[in-house]
Amino acid sequence: MSTRKIGNIRLIYSSKETETADLIADTCEKAIQLAGEDWGLKPPQNCRIYVMTSWFGFVFHSAPWSWKAMLALTVPLWFSRIRRSWQYSAAWTQRYGSRIAIGVKPARLIELSDKSIGIHIFVEEKDNAVKVRDITCHELVHACSAHLFLPMWLNEGIATVTTERFLEKPTIREDSLQFMKDYLPKAAPPAYGELSRMDMEAIAYHSVRGYWLVRYFEEKCPGLLRSMFSQRTSEEKIERNIATELGIKQENFWNEIDGIIADYFINTKSQ
Repeated sequence: MSTRKIGNIRLIYSSKETETADLIADTCEKAIQLAGEDWGLKPPQNCRIYVMTSWFGFVFHSAPWSWKAMLALTVPLWFSRIRRSWQYSAAWTQRYGSRIAIGVKPARLIELSDKSIGIHIFVEEKDNAVKVRDITCHELVHACSAHLFLPMWLNEGIATVTTERFLEKPTIREDSLQFMKDYLPKAAPPAYGELSRMDMEAIAYHSVRGYWLVRYFEEKCPGLLRSMFSQRTSEEKIERNIATELGIKQENFWNEIDGIIADYFINTKSQ
């Protein structure tokens, strides 16, 4: 295996994956810079990025030795979930204590992924180099925010918004607003473990919901999310603060917010 150092990040890959490694390396500095500018997040201190060609290899190569025995003993608890998510995931970020491990698939494997989730979400991108940069930036934002243990919707939302700034173009389909507004049932967002057990449409819904909520909140209350990231805050407090700032009762928040966001952006576009 080959290794490169990019600041605090160690990039690990086989010699066959040098092209993908080059794209990842070229992305790291700007992605981390944007995470700092947009959200006040600091670079991860112990971060490894792997060019990921198998889910099993990534899990066991990325884990510290102290974690490997536990992972081996608990395989029946996570095997099915990880294998299923491999089919549609282009990358993963995993935390092992103080170590953050990111796995990014090379473009040829991204092309083979199940795209039934993405059709509800992403603007089509045909350039494989752009795909790898997009994914790398997204996962590095996760790595920068890992110490905050953010709720899934917020974690995905800030990563996607930052990626659009990195690429300087939209990555989320505008018609996903209507998809989000129409989707039923309305409920509070799941945790990552719950999300991975949902059907493809539900995964798409909860993923895109976080993006549009972050965009909406940044327009209505610019800078307030950034101020929340100065220290770890409970999920309940984050939701309460956001509901209060938007003038929505907390108990009604997740039932009402989709329609409010969709109407706002659809009306803004039509003006």
